[in-house]
Amino acid sequence: MKDVYFFINIASHYRGWLWLKILQSSDFKSSFFFGGSGSSGIKTINLQSIDFSKYADRFFKVNNVWLGRRILIWQTGIIMFCIKSKMNVAIFTGEMYCLSTWIAALICRIRKIEVVFWGHGLYGNEGIVKLFIRNNFNRLADKHLLYERRAKKLMVDQGFENDNLYVVFNSLDYDYHRELRQKIDPISKSEAFPFFNNLSVPVIVFIGRLTSLKRLDILLDAIKRLNSGSLSANLLIIGEGPERSKLEEIGKSSIDDSWLHFTGACYDEELIGHYLSKADLCVSPGNVGLTAIHSLSFGTPVATHSNLANQMPEVEAIIDGYNGFLFKENDVDDLSFKIKDWLENNSDRNELRQRCFEVVDSYYNPSYQMSVFNRLVKGENPEI
Repeated sequence: MKDVYFFINIASHYRGWLWLKILQSSDFKSSFFFGGSGSSGIKTINLQSIDFSKYADRFFKVNNVWLGRRILIWQTGIIMFCIKSKMNVAIFTGEMYCLSTWIAALICRIRKIEVVFWGHGLYGNEGIVKLFIRNNFNRLADKHLLYERRAKKLMVDQGFENDNLYVVFNSLDYDYHRELRQKIDPISKSEAFPFFNNLSVPVIVFIGRLTSLKRLDILLDAIKRLNSGSLSANLLIIGEGPERSKLEEIGKSSIDDSWLHFTGACYDEELIGHYLSKADLCVSPGNVGLTAIHSLSFGTPVATHSNLANQMPEVEAIIDGYNGFLFKENDVDDLSFKIKDWLENNSDRNELRQRCFEVVDSYYNPSYQMSVFNRLVKGENPEI
């Protein structure tokens, strides 16, 4: 059985179920090196829980050295471990700003340990210099685990071998979400949204951190326009962040009219499930990220902008016109028009629900991701 070591920046909470499946694998033995989240506020996996405690000897905490608040430049202890340890496969977070990864990967290559980078690969918005550096960094790895098909195509166009590029997608607490689907189904709209006055009109929802990058001002403007015309809608904003007070000020009259509501921070997945499953559409006007998977997991279509160079990989889960739609980036007119068009022409909520589940059940779940890991470790060619 091969020994596979994962060198991960942070033990992000949303990856808990995937880590557990990796640890439970009968095809390879895994261990994890990881650092803390620093001042980022990212929630991490509770490795003291019953599920993880039995694997305590497979976790190794290292120190992350950050440049500012967001750029990881070094992980202590990784270099020496890669010099001394016995392992068959080393899987690193594919982040070129982490200088220790450059050295550790090179050491592993010299020692004939298979090197895998797990990350974005290429974004498609790199300038000449950044593309040159990123390509050279990516060439340190024998294989890549990528979040999307688009990144794979970009890398193939740069000369990387197709059979060394595995699309692993991303996932949330898939098994728990599937359980919640059944539990939440009987809940009525009035139970889910007691704070809205008029539930005969659609409910639009956003979930995520309230930052300027999310462009929620555009969403507020779009819904205001709809509510001044022939179509009315409610807007629910779930999350906390530095833009909240500004957005509340912009939407003060809308809050007073009870068609706009802010929940604040919410980490209760069952409550989030109520909100998402009973909403008619989720809109993330900036980049979409895992918001797309969260909403689709509860059967609600997703809308976001169409500039893929400024998007997160999960945008690929949205099939335009099927389980959501794409609009012109930063274009409130286009967003307003397409929300109206979508709501007026997609009234079969049960059919939409199944379309949303389809892509998550097929690809964006830990079981599919494990099938990709197994193919990679066994040396089999990727399916996608």
